[in-house]
Amino acid sequence: MDNNANLKRSERKRHKEKGKNKSTARSILKFIIYAVIILVFAGMGAIGGKVLAIIKNTPPISQEALTAQSQSSIVYAKDSNGQWQRVAILHGADNRLWVPIEKIPKDLQNAFVAIEDQRFYKNNLGIDPIRIIGALIADIKAGGKPVEGASTITQQLVKNTMLSSEKTLTRKIQEAVLAWRLEQKYTKEQILEAYLNTIYLGGPNVNAYGVQAAALAYFGKDVSQLDLAECAMIAGITNNPSLYSPYANLEAATERQHLVLKEMLKQGYITKEQYDKAIAEKLVFKKTNFTTYDHKYFIDQVINDVADELSKKLDISHDEAINKIYNGGLRIYSTMDSRIQNYIEEAFKNPELFPMNSKIKDEVQGAMVVMDWRTGEVKGLVGGRDTSNIVRGFNRATQAYRQPGSSIKPLTVYGPALETGLTAATVVDDVPTTFGNWTPHNYESSTYRGLVTLREALTHSLNIPAVKVVDRVGIATSANYGKKFGLDITKNDMYLPALALGGLYKGVTPLQEAAAYGAIANGGVYTTPITFTKVTDSEGNLILENKPLRHVVLSEQNAYILTSMMQDVVKYGTGTRARLPNMPVAGKTGTTDNYSNAWFSGFTPYYVATVWMGYDNNSISLYDTRTGTRVVGGSYPAQLWKTVMLQIHKDLPYKDFVRPPGIISVTVCKDSGELPTDLCHLDPRGDRTYTEIFVQGTQPTTYCTVHVTAKINSQNGKLATALTPPDLVKDAVFIDPPGRTPEQNAVAADGKYVVPTQYDDTTSILPGNNEPNNAPNTPSDVVPPPSNNGTTQLPPAGEPTTPTNNNGSTPQNPNNEVQSPTNPIPPTNGNKNP
Repeated sequence: MDNNANLKRSERKRHKEKGKNKSTARSILKFIIYAVIILVFAGMGAIGGKVLAIIKNTPPISQEALTAQSQSSIVYAKDSNGQWQRVAILHGADNRLWVPIEKIPKDLQNAFVAIEDQRFYKNNLGIDPIRIIGALIADIKAGGKPVEGASTITQQLVKNTMLSSEKTLTRKIQEAVLAWRLEQKYTKEQILEAYLNTIYLGGPNVNAYGVQAAALAYFGKDVSQLDLAECAMIAGITNNPSLYSPYANLEAATERQHLVLKEMLKQGYITKEQYDKAIAEKLVFKKTNFTTYDHKYFIDQVINDVADELSKKLDISHDEAINKIYNGGLRIYSTMDSRIQNYIEEAFKNPELFPMNSKIKDEVQGAMVVMDWRTGEVKGLVGGRDTSNIVRGFNRATQAYRQPGSSIKPLTVYGPALETGLTAATVVDDVPTTFGNWTPHNYESSTYRGLVTLREALTHSLNIPAVKVVDRVGIATSANYGKKFGLDITKNDMYLPALALGGLYKGVTPLQEAAAYGAIANGGVYTTPITFTKVTDSEGNLILENKPLRHVVLSEQNAYILTSMMQDVVKYGTGTRARLPNMPVAGKTGTTDNYSNAWFSGFTPYYVATVWMGYDNNSISLYDTRTGTRVVGGSYPAQLWKTVMLQIHKDLPYKDFVRPPGIISVTVCKDSGELPTDLCHLDPRGDRTYTEIFVQGTQPTTYCTVHVTAKINSQNGKLATALTPPDLVKDAVFIDPPGRTPEQNAVAADGKYVVPTQYDDTTSILPGNNEPNNAPNTPSDVVPPPSNNGTTQLPPAGEPTTPTNNNGSTPQNPNNEVQSPTNPIPPTNGNKNP
């Protein structure tokens, strides 16, 4: 019984322990379940918190974020019809040209939507759940390999403009958030416009962001000009530019194009007829070169000028301004006339228009600038003969400072002379003259013309008269006018050789000289040369307006007289090779001492132009082995100038330089610059009078004192004496240059016309005396020049006489006033006027 009791007790105890074990197991399982649930919710909370943090840190969206991408800039110029045309595209790392949605063909918009996001117009979530699921299924079927994209157009826009390219969960979440936000804030047209302007469409050796750059890169045309087939080709590139670029793989690109067209047909964007036509079209590809541009010298200067103005207006560095030009989507409107620019470039390709020295390896370089002198707008500019694709190189038209030689004379010699009271008829003596320890020489160093007017001195580019004029008007005055003409006159130029003969320390550029000559053409008003008129952003908002500065250098009247003097340079002087058959030309040549620089600058009633030639090595002299001559400004530079200007003016009507009020014409003596007397007409060289123009009030009021008359022995030309045989005595007209020395007279071209200083020593037989008269020749024996009545009067014995000028023969009116020079009554010495 005890055993049974014990057994029962043992069974009861086992049952009790078993129940207790079951309860413990249930508790443990329950705990595990609760723990898992808690952990799941905790994990979800943590993940949710992290997601919320990512969303919170998502950058905001703005219009600027969409459009602030690097954009290429465009330079425009007017064509022969006066229409703006694109002449250069400037870009940095990304070549992107923004165009508004209105200018993007509807076929191109539909092509992108059809192939990239067919539910674009229906889905406003920014992401496409249906497409995501479809992409996952496609990827699974492909064994986990991604074969189909799921990004909407809005998502692609976000990736292209707002986020980095890293593939992380954070970026994926922010992409979805931003895409949704974009859809809520902007219209479909705004989103599509931003997308089409930022999508990469390049490929091997093609840098193209956006549909405009792509249209130019593949078809050489504006995006607005694309047809359906071309639109489909560009839209097909998007999926994989390196594969589907027609330049990389035309066959693959064509298959992709056909797929785009098929989707457009399927989705109802085009008809079957349009589809068939587009499929059958044979595309013609034309690549636009984005790494360089035509007219590089002109465009390079435009870039520099725009950068200068941007840096000033925006208070940024020059380098920052250059970066803005290449990446800021600017629209730059240049002053270039494409027709004129092409004329210059064609001329520079012609080797016959440049000297050639077969003994020197280096090529003769050159530069030319053509400018509208009324507006200051540069119409054409070439800075060298380099035809390579190198851009932003050395531009000799604006960066090569060279000594101008005699081409400086209108600016620092004759312009200031007219302004300070001298006239075109003012006479200077072209004879050897020393200034301190310096003796200047003419181009033909052994030739001296003697008395010349300022007009003649400029016409024949005489150096000595130029130096005398600067010495007369003053170095400071000459330098001041040079500065007014836009030249870089430095303290090292404050001496006669620099200002009179163009030996400037720094030199001038062709652009500077063209602008300076333009001031003469423009009635004495200097206008700052400009290469662009305005700059806008890609939407047309004005950023820069470039209005040239102006200031007066010469009076309108003196500018006209200087123009007239410079016309004679081309008609009769050193610049005859620049003559135009159909248009008046005023100009001046320039050649430096060692023949290392040769210039011609001139203007017409329409344009001003400057040509420079020389070597980049300034120590090499210009020499042409074809002709065996040294090169001067009046040779090749003048001929090149004429060649270009003939083309420019061929269709322009003839017109003359406008004569301003206040100009009068007066007949003067060219040897004195004064009103003529009878003697001026009787000069042995012929009539020495001519008609000159003057500013009213500056015309001469006194009569010529340079021409004189004296009796000479007709056989030896010496002054006659009382012993000169009467039948040999002859009345003769001479000149008497004031202040000229016998040494100067000996080398002057007009020296033989100067009144003699030696008396006749001829032995004669006096009446009533059979013995020769060998009496010494003394002043008392001299026969004087004619008196006022034209007869010779012998002086009383012992009264010396010397040759006299006609000064004493000038008749005075009853009031002892000189007759009006506008209608002068010349004096008479008893001879008839010729």
